Amino acid sequence: MDEEKKTERKKKRFAARLKSSRGIICTESTGPNIILCNAGQATGLEKSEITKLVTDLQIGEHPKFIAEKGETHSFLVFSTTESAALFYDTYNGKAKIDDNGTPLYMSFVESVPNTEVVCPHENPKGLQIINDFITIQEEDTFMKLFDWDENIDSSKLKNRQVKHYGYEFRYGSNDVDLTSPLHEKIPEECDVLWRRLRNHGLDVEVPDQLTVNKYSPGHGIPSHVDKHSPFGDTILSLSLGSSVVMDWKHPSGKYVPIQVERRSMLVMQDEARYDWQHGIQSRTWDPIIGNRTVTSEGTQKHVTVITNDTQPRQTRISLTFRWTRSGPCECKYKTLCDSVEKSSENIEDDVASNLEELHVHQVYEQIAGHFSTTRHKPWPKVVEFMASVPPGAIVLDLGAGNGKNILRRNDILQIAGERSSGLLSECKQHIQSIAGADCVRLDLLNANLVDACADVVICIAVIHHFSSKARRLQAISTICRLLRPGGRTLITVWAKDQTKSNYLCKNKSQEPEEQRVTVSGVNLPVHENRTQFQYNDLLVPWKLRHVKENKLSNQPENTLLRYYHVFEEGELDDLCKELPLEVEKSFYEEGNWCVVCKKINVST
Repeated sequence: MDEEKKTERKKKRFAARLKSSRGIICTESTGPNIILCNAGQATGLEKSEITKLVTDLQIGEHPKFIAEKGETHSFLVFSTTESAALFYDTYNGKAKIDDNGTPLYMSFVESVPNTEVVCPHENPKGLQIINDFITIQEEDTFMKLFDWDENIDSSKLKNRQVKHYGYEFRYGSNDVDLTSPLHEKIPEECDVLWRRLRNHGLDVEVPDQLTVNKYSPGHGIPSHVDKHSPFGDTILSLSLGSSVVMDWKHPSGKYVPIQVERRSMLVMQDEARYDWQHGIQSRTWDPIIGNRTVTSEGTQKHVTVITNDTQPRQTRISLTFRWTRSGPCECKYKTLCDSVEKSSENIEDDVASNLEELHVHQVYEQIAGHFSTTRHKPWPKVVEFMASVPPGAIVLDLGAGNGKNILRRNDILQIAGERSSGLLSECKQHIQSIAGADCVRLDLLNANLVDACADVVICIAVIHHFSSKARRLQAISTICRLLRPGGRTLITVWAKDQTKSNYLCKNKSQEPEEQRVTVSGVNLPVHENRTQFQYNDLLVPWKLRHVKENKLSNQPENTLLRYYHVFEEGELDDLCKELPLEVEKSFYEEGNWCVVCKKINVST
C-alpha cells in the first residue's frame, strides 16, 4: 500500500508539472490519448517495445506514437477509446520498461502535443540528392562488396563500424594524414558511379579517399563538417540498405531535416560542403519528412515538414567519397573554416555557440554512459553546503550530469536540470528512488523557469564549458535570476592552477609536444591529460572505454575533445560581483575554484 501511495504522489507531481510546463492535462476520464509517464526517448524507450505490446493485444490498429527528444515521457494516440482503455487496463503498472523490472505507469490525457514541425528554411545551397542513382541489383552488389561481419578488419566505433580506403579518415579531427596512404584503394566496382555522375552534369575526377560506415538501427553520427583544408569542394555519399533522415544545421540557427533515400547519391558542394553541419540522430526510427506549400502575404513558399508519422530504420551502409588536397583552404565560408584563426577571447556569440555545440554538447551525448560510470559520489563540498539547506527548500542542480549531487533528503524538493539527453537519462535512473526529486531538460543559457523559484542553486563544474566571458556571465545571470532574494548558490569551476590537486601525474612531462585544433576559426591547444594547464582556453581529451576489452581506447576516433575555460584565481568571484550576488565564501578545493553567494534584494 505504501508503494501505491508513493506512486500516486509521483503521478500527481508529474501531472502538475506537465500542466504547468506544457498545458497538457491528465484526466481520470477514459479517452483515446494516453501518456506513458515514465518512458520516453530520454529513458531509452524504443518504439518497437510499444509496438509489441499493442500487437499482443490483437486490437487491429497501431496507435500514433509521439516521443519527443530529451523527454522522459511519451504519448500514444488510439483511434478509439475502447482500444486505449484495453491498453491501459492491460499494461498500466504491469508492463516492465527495463531490466530492473520498473513498471510502466500511464494516464489518460485530454490532448497530446502536435509534434509536426514546419521548417521554414530552404535546403543548403549546393546540396543535391539524386534518388534512384543506382538500381536494386547494383545496390545488392555494393552491399555484398562493402558489408562485413565482426571478423573482418574494420574499426569499431561507439555507434557503428567503419572501414577506410585510400586514406584513413580521422574522426578525432575530421581529416586525413596524407603521409600515410593505405594499401587498399577504392574498389574498381565504384567506377560506374563517376561515369553516371557525369550524365547528371557533375564532371568529377576519380576520388582518392573512401569511408564506409555500417549503421545498425538506432545508431547515428554527431553533427559535423568535414574539415575544409584536407578535402576538395565536393563530397559524395551513397546510401545503401535503408533510408535515413539527415539533420542539417547552420551556425545561424537554421535547421533542415533531409530525407536521404536508399540507393540515392548525396552531393555536397558550396554552402552544404563548407558552411553547414550534417549529422544523423541515434534512434531506431525516423519521422517521415514531407513537403508543403504555404501562402504568406500572397506569396507561395515550399517548406519542409517533420510529420508525426514515423518509419523504422534498417541496417544502412554509407559510402562517403572525398578528394584530398593540401595547403590552407581558400573558401569564402569562414565560420567553420579551419584555415581562419580567431582569438578565443571575446569571440562572437554564434562562433562561441558553435564551438560549444561541437566540443561540449555533442561530446557529452557520445560519452554520457562512460562519463556516468566515472562519477559516483557527490563532491564533499556539495554535501557540506547542502547540509545547511533548511527543510522545505526548493533546490535546483543546474548542469546536474548524472545526478550524483542529488542527495537522499526527503524534506526538500530537488530538481536536476541537464541539457544532454544522454546524461538526463542517466540522471533519471539515479534519482528515481529519491523522494522529492525530479529531473528536467534545461539549457543554462535559456532556462525556461520562473524567476525567483529556488531557495538554493548548485552549479558544479558547468560554467567552465562556456567559451566566452559574455556567455559565462549569462549562465551565472541565470542562476541569479532563478534564486529568490536571500537565496544561496554554490558554483564551482576548474582552476588553471592544478599544483595543489591530485590531478597532476608526476610521471608525465610538463612540456608535452603541443597539438592544436582550429574550431570555427578559433585555434585551441589540445591539453595533455594529467599535466599542468598552460592556457586558459583549451580542448581536453576524453578517451572512450573499449566495450569488449573494458579499457580505454587509444584509437584516434575514440578520443573526443571537450572545450574548457580554466579559471584564474578571483576570476569567478569577479563574474559573480557583476550581478546582485554577494560572495560569502571563496575557496580553492582539489583543483577547483568555488564560490558561495547570496542573492541581494536590490529593491531594498
